[in-house]
Amino acid sequence: MIIKRKSLIVGLVSSVVIALVLIMTLVGYFVYLEFKNREFGRVYQELLEKTKARVYSKHLDIFGLDARIENTGALKGKPIIEGAVTNKGSREIVNLVLKLSFLDRDSASIYELTAHPQEPALGSAVFTHVPISRLYSYAHPIDALKPGQTLKFKKIITSCPTEIFVELREGEKPTKSFGRWSGKLTFEVISLDLL
Repeated sequence: MIIKRKSLIVGLVSSVVIALVLIMTLVGYFVYLEFKNREFGRVYQELLEKTKARVYSKHLDIFGLDARIENTGALKGKPIIEGAVTNKGSREIVNLVLKLSFLDRDSASIYELTAHPQEPALGSAVFTHVPISRLYSYAHPIDALKPGQTLKFKKIITSCPTEIFVELREGEKPTKSFGRWSGKLTFEVISLDLL
């Protein structure tokens, strides 16, 4: 009788452990499915944004793209990039994001930065005459780029590589070829929101 009682307890404990392992495995599987579902949704949204940006970028004209060292104002001595964008399409653009690339002599990207042309231009007086309570709303304005409208932008080149900085400082006629930067700039529309 004692052996049967021990066997019954061992069988019961083993059954409970197996049931708990099964339940934990099922819970883990459902959590994994939910995680993957969210990840696939995020990837789908990113691909949709890229596709929308590529399709509508045919209606954008980005010109005057130039990198230089600012020689006046508060940004004196800082590397900046400036240009202009024109909306030739029929819809308003609320949020435009550009990827600007510096290319080497082999047309390979050596430095990239992201620019939001609709944010206030550097050196503008947007921040100087604003009460603190309203600073956030002025810091992130969302002015729609209307059809036919041209918007100029100017952004500081953050973490500018030394080779690019030296080439910009040397100007049009560098005394020696310090770095790999060829002086070429390219752009890509990463995302945009349309009205």
